[in-house]
Amino acid sequence: MRHENSGNCPQCEKIFNRYPGFHSGLKKWFKDLQAKVPTAHISCAGRGQQDQEECVRRGASRAHWSKSAHNWNCAIDLFEMDGKIGDLYERPWFEAHVAGQVPSELEWYGAPGASFPELPHIELRGWRELAHTGKVKLVE
Repeated sequence: MRHENSGNCPQCEKIFNRYPGFHSGLKKWFKDLQAKVPTAHISCAGRGQQDQEECVRRGASRAHWSKSAHNWNCAIDLFEMDGKIGDLYERPWFEAHVAGQVPSELEWYGAPGASFPELPHIELRGWRELAHTGKVKLVE
């Protein structure tokens, strides 16, 4: 299945559904964004143990299993797909379409002054507390 520029990408939906129980508020925010900006897509949502440790091995993450918001279905990684060959992670696109669109319950790691700069990463604020109290579940 390939990404489509329709504003309701079946590949993005497949990524959300890979690990059941993805955070509904974060998913709704993304779907609303994608309806306005059909070039917005996700490359990652939840991550199981094997996926997370592979990300650590290849240097895509420093967080081991259970230490990433992705492991709790509380984070996504965005990219732009506009049909042109080029960089999928261009700051001007993120500033035009993501900055100012992120509500206070979410944190965008591409924002100026982010605690851990990572342009495509958006996660639910307070996910660790939700995990500690059992309000979100670890991806199996």
